[in-house]
Amino acid sequence: MEWEKKRFRKMFPNIYGELEGDIFPSVIDHLERCESTEQAEEVIDYFVRTGEITEEYGYFLKKSGVLKEIISSRKHGEYTKRGLK
Repeated sequence: MEWEKKRFRKMFPNIYGELEGDIFPSVIDHLERCESTEQAEEVIDYFVRTGEITEEYGYFLKKSGVLKEIISSRKHGEYTKRGLK
């Protein structure tokens, strides 16, 4: 199924913006939305597996104790409130 660009942009403006080169959420943005350490570790593993972060950075995030400060620090909707698309 093919989508018309204009229709897709109207229906999914945030996804369209990300696909067109606007700001992409980083691993930290995703970790801020996690609700548990296990969920955060799954996100880190995914980013390492897809090559978006290095294994060393993933290991650092898991073992440095920084996860406890990051997890659940951002609630739903705050991404756009901070001026990010």
